Amino acid sequence: MQNKITVMLSSTITDMSADRDAVVKLFERYPFVELIGANPIQKSYASNPYSNTLDMAEACDFYILLLGERYGYEIRPGLSATEAEFDRAYQTNPTKILVFKNISKQPELKQQTFINKVGDYCKGYWISTYNYTHDLQGLVDESFLGLLKERALIGPKLSYVDHFVRLVVQRRPNQDAVVYYNVSKDIVELTYEVYGKSHIVQFSRDRINTDFWGCVSELEKQFSSWA
Repeated sequence: MQNKITVMLSSTITDMSADRDAVVKLFERYPFVELIGANPIQKSYASNPYSNTLDMAEACDFYILLLGERYGYEIRPGLSATEAEFDRAYQTNPTKILVFKNISKQPELKQQTFINKVGDYCKGYWISTYNYTHDLQGLVDESFLGLLKERALIGPKLSYVDHFVRLVVQRRPNQDAVVYYNVSKDIVELTYEVYGKSHIVQFSRDRINTDFWGCVSELEKQFSSWA
């Protein structure tokens, strides 16, 4: 369903069936969540399944990576399908990723290399570890709800301008449009690249503070004139 939050579950399959099943059962509690990913979650597709899972990793709202002992099927030497999905999710939005590691078994060498990459101290992720699937359920539930709250509760210290920028950069005249923004002391400037043309829209901080939704409405009216 289009209005649901999409959560992609990414992992090797055969060796982590119980782990995946625990996550599936967890999200069955949340009717506003659609869990997507590879078998057995994914619906049938006519096109290439590898291409589809990469598209899912890019488009999903949240991405959950389960790390076990196996590196998994390599789509080309040195790159597993799971690592490719992780890379696509990371390139799209590094803030949507949650990582969980099953420590009940020793990972194979290639998998350990992948784990080291994911959890790199300087640029990686905090990896939550678990031994049993019921522990995994609790960790995923807590982490997902925490990340969901973080997305919703932007922060009490943010200004109207902060909220305005966060909102409008997600509003685009079409899915292929590119938006850039610049915030100065007095002005918020938005540049949209649409169909090979650049359109610049400016709003003063004072106006955003006094007519927030009016500014948003005016911007959306501009979109229709660019079509």
